[in-house]
Amino acid sequence: MALNLTPFGFTPTESLVYATLLRLGPSTGYAVAQGARLARANAYSALEGLVSRGAATRSPRSERPARYRPTDPQVLLAHLAALQGEALDRLGRELRDFSRPSEPITREVTGSRAVANLLMQLVARAEHRVQGVMAFELWRPTLPAWRRAGERASMDVRVRGEMPPDPPSWLEPAPANAPDATLLLVDEAHLLVASGAGDAIAGLWTSHPLLLMLALRALQTIG
Repeated sequence: MALNLTPFGFTPTESLVYATLLRLGPSTGYAVAQGARLARANAYSALEGLVSRGAATRSPRSERPARYRPTDPQVLLAHLAALQGEALDRLGRELRDFSRPSEPITREVTGSRAVANLLMQLVARAEHRVQGVMAFELWRPTLPAWRRAGERASMDVRVRGEMPPDPPSWLEPAPANAPDATLLLVDEAHLLVASGAGDAIAGLWTSHPLLLMLALRALQTIG
C-alpha cells in the first residue's frame, strides 16, 4: 500500500521506508532495505531521516545491528498536526502585515479526512473563542488542535454522541436540542458546518458575515 508523507517534509524514499517499517515492525536496516527493495545505503539514509523527523526511533548506538521502530501512526499524526499548527501560526502572524480587505470566502469539503483537516486548521489558529457543537467522530483526529486552542482561547464546545475518555474541563455533552450536525464558530470569524458520517461526511467553511450571524444566533438557542 502506497503512503505519501512528502506534503509533510519527508522524501518519497522516507515515505516508502516508513510504510515498510509499519509492515515489518521493528527491523534492521538490512531487513528494511530488502523489504523496500532499496539499496542498503538508501534505506539507512531514509531510516535516519525518519528518526530525525519523529517518524521512527532507533535502538541505542551500542546495540548492533541497529534496529528501527516505526512511530505509531496516530502519534505521528498528532506530531505532524502540532508542527503544521505551529507553521500556520507563524504564517498567520507574518500575513497580518500584508492583510487587506477581501471578499467573504465559502468553500465545500467532502470526506471525513478533509473535514477533520479543515477543522484542525481552523481550531488550531483560534485566538479568542471557539463555540459550537461537534460530532464525536471528529474529536480524536483533531485532538492536537483542540489542545492547542485550549491554551489560549475561551472554549464553549459540546460533543454530540458519546463523550471522549478524560475530556478537558470545558468540553460538555450536547443537549437534546443541539443540531444534528457539527456547527463550530471560531473567533466569530470562521464557521464550519458538517453533517453525515464516515466517507459520506460533507462540510462547509465560510467567513460570510450573514452566515456567521445566523450560526451565532443558532448557538444561542442551544440549552
